[in-house]
Amino acid sequence: MLFDVRPFAHFKQANIKGSLNLCIPTTLLKRRSFDTQKLEGTFTDDADKQNFARWRKCDMIIVYDSAAADLKDAAPLLNLLNKFQAEEWKGDGLILQNGFRGFSGRFPHLIQKPQTQTTGSSSKRPSPMRIDLQSVAPVVGGCALPESSSAVNPFFGNIRQNMDLLGGVGQIPLKQPDQLTEAKRQQLPSWLRGASDIKDQGHIVSNKFLGLEKSELERMKQALTYEGPSADTNGSPKKYRVAGIEKGTKNRYNDIYPFDHSRVRLEGIPPGACDYVNANHISAELTNRKYIATQAPVPDTFDDFWRVVWEQDVRLLVSLTAEVERGQVKCHRYWESGKYGPFEVKAYSEKHIYIESKGGPIDPTVCSPKASTERPDSTNENPVITVRNFSICHTSFPFEPLRDITQLQYPYWPDFGTTSQPTHLLHLIEQCNRVIRATSNSSFSSQQAEPKGQRPVLVHCSAGCGRTGTFCTVDSVLDMLKRQRAQAAGGGGLDQNPIGSSDWIGDFNLDLIAKTVEDFRRQRPSMVQNLSQYALCYESVLEWLASEMN
Repeated sequence: MLFDVRPFAHFKQANIKGSLNLCIPTTLLKRRSFDTQKLEGTFTDDADKQNFARWRKCDMIIVYDSAAADLKDAAPLLNLLNKFQAEEWKGDGLILQNGFRGFSGRFPHLIQKPQTQTTGSSSKRPSPMRIDLQSVAPVVGGCALPESSSAVNPFFGNIRQNMDLLGGVGQIPLKQPDQLTEAKRQQLPSWLRGASDIKDQGHIVSNKFLGLEKSELERMKQALTYEGPSADTNGSPKKYRVAGIEKGTKNRYNDIYPFDHSRVRLEGIPPGACDYVNANHISAELTNRKYIATQAPVPDTFDDFWRVVWEQDVRLLVSLTAEVERGQVKCHRYWESGKYGPFEVKAYSEKHIYIESKGGPIDPTVCSPKASTERPDSTNENPVITVRNFSICHTSFPFEPLRDITQLQYPYWPDFGTTSQPTHLLHLIEQCNRVIRATSNSSFSSQQAEPKGQRPVLVHCSAGCGRTGTFCTVDSVLDMLKRQRAQAAGGGGLDQNPIGSSDWIGDFNLDLIAKTVEDFRRQRPSMVQNLSQYALCYESVLEWLASEMN
């Protein structure tokens, strides 16, 4: 049996004869609960289902992608083969070296391509979540796409919510801060008081996350169903539409794409050049905090990354991933000194700051350098934040002053997971705030909410969604709570209030975390990617409030 794991658009253009298209998001492939029965459920065509059902009788299962040459690039293929081996299949699981590209070059006679359909004919779709895009625009996300009168959307099947929601999202009891007594808990805002009730066992938080997932599912249905600018009943273009669906070397993953309306656009580029970068402008309605959420740059996008830093006047980079995790490259070293297009970057210092694991203050002592290549053990008593400093200049503007850039890297946060303790995330946020205050044109203390007009903070993990969304959510909510506290203390801080009504400041029933995640997900898909990360948001805010009560 032969499985093609490339996006369906690529499969439809050309594939190896006899292969079945099985493009499953990497998120699901990593989950043991996503078994072969669920794999079979991704097919709607009866013939494809019957063909897939033969796998138990097969002596060999061969999987291939576009061009994987080494095992380090074939983790999704290995995860797929593990699904069959986990069910005691005794055959041989094989990976086609160099993928479709290598095979098609050597054996072109074994490649099949679609024939022109006659009027009235219909094409079979292997997935219940794939639909035709009518009147596809010639340019999506600033990059030219192959011409097609009816391009099949390859990405709708890559939305994890479509399958996850069939069984709910689970339930995770919130961890209580040690210093949060019942008397202190009763002083919490009502939305946190209910969520932190031990008797609730995480039920409230779980239900809210399920609601967020359902809302995102509806947005993605709209985003991935393009019917032209007049498809809306009001005659206006749809708000949600994904960019960069050409899946080129500008994307680290084949299932994470930015929304077009909020994406960061490259500015100083030649006319007609591609302005696409996998990044979004992110901000919550109730705070002045602004972020650029992006994937960890790949070598082909290093120039674009530093262009974003320059053009958006970024002075702080936050990296929430190690370079390598479980043998997989999660982040390439974009911070090396060198020339990146017209930009010259020079790294001039690196230090490591201890995070005290028991919730105490950050120890500013610089420890001995420690490599961030492989993700360290998150149980380490004294994990560290790596602080790097760079200068950047634009060679086309030699008289423009050098800009100092700071990068904070926290490599102890596993992909799809959480930090080992909420205090670690809080300490990282405080370090970021110190850099922001030091580089700000305004003067404000650590106890004050951020004023308007500050530069955006660029935040990335590997995909730029889960860990990135969690960090930005907690950081934003803490800023909102500072505004509420200032108002309760006597009306201070209203001059720093974001544009819009200030009614929310006195509304202690409004769940600021749920509101913030919803705001973020309207700007970039999958921000705060799973329930454990969503629960970490509540645990971190609880930890911060409990410490503030002291």
